[in-house]
Amino acid sequence: MTTIILPVSFFLGANNKNKYCSLFGEIYNPYEKGCNIILKGGPGTGKSTLMKKVAKKLDEKGYFIERGFCSADPSSLDAVTAPEIAFSIFDGTSPHVIEPTLPGVTEHIVDLGKAWDRKLLKEHINEIGELTKANKLQHKKVADFMRAAAHIETQGVLICSEFIDKEKVLRYAKRLCARYLVAKKGGQKGKLKKRFLSGITPEGVKVFHETPVALSEKIITIEDEYNAVSPFIVEYFCSEAIEKGYDVYACYCPLFPEYKLEHIIIPELKLCVFSENSYHYSIDDEGKRVHASRFFDMALYNKNKEKLKFLKKAKKELIDECVKKLILAKDIHDKLEEYYINATDFGVIDEIGERILSRV
Repeated sequence: MTTIILPVSFFLGANNKNKYCSLFGEIYNPYEKGCNIILKGGPGTGKSTLMKKVAKKLDEKGYFIERGFCSADPSSLDAVTAPEIAFSIFDGTSPHVIEPTLPGVTEHIVDLGKAWDRKLLKEHINEIGELTKANKLQHKKVADFMRAAAHIETQGVLICSEFIDKEKVLRYAKRLCARYLVAKKGGQKGKLKKRFLSGITPEGVKVFHETPVALSEKIITIEDEYNAVSPFIVEYFCSEAIEKGYDVYACYCPLFPEYKLEHIIIPELKLCVFSENSYHYSIDDEGKRVHASRFFDMALYNKNKEKLKFLKKAKKELIDECVKKLILAKDIHDKLEEYYINATDFGVIDEIGERILSRV
């Protein structure tokens, strides 16, 4: 069994410029043997509390586990997985709805709604309906601000492309891979595990710094305030690692979850490549550091410096607005939870929890 002192945590979902992006489907493969529990139920019915109990029991047994947290409320646990025993449990409700592919075989739905006093809930249909609509409205506003922030960042990257020596970046990426990646025998490709190491939350931009520390002994930090160089180096390194047979945690940017890699972690090599900017600082001051400016034509950079500063400031203001809207959304969600908490028989929830814990 793997002994990990620090917790390994990620976000598995994120608001972004288009819609909510869920990586919950990355946790397990329904066609492989295992036990995957999908919790269904409304807010405040004890899903997160139940998963914390499961995580504690798995910790006590010494298993390596991953925790997946909610970007809308970083104190709320959304998923727990123990790959060594092919076990996972997660919140399968909106916005990260999961419907089983092989129900009753490798996937098992647990309905916490059995514990509700439905009559009491129906008495508050108007209040619950209004709060639900208000919560969705705030999240829509978050998406609008993130779309604007993504557009601003794209403009900055386009400006940077005018003064970056792309051939020099490519040569450096190749040297970096040659230094750290040795092809494994057998010729089998590694697995790509998509995650978010950071998220825009009601607490601001939160980064799970403990995760690369737990999984890595060496951290290569790329200082890149404008995200113009680091995505290419990280993507290149990731592709090479997969080709050479290594499993990789690929951590994407919440603004561009479809394609922009920010960080990678290769547990087998105990290695992390980490992008540093004003939103996520490096946790390894003594490790290898690469400055994006080494690839700049400094004369052209200086001509565009004021534009870039303006765009950076505009992006920060938009991200700050996202945070404000997420704070409002969480406040509304907390009020919504109260109705469900008052209508839930937690004795029933405890019985369900004991049955789940007995499976671990």
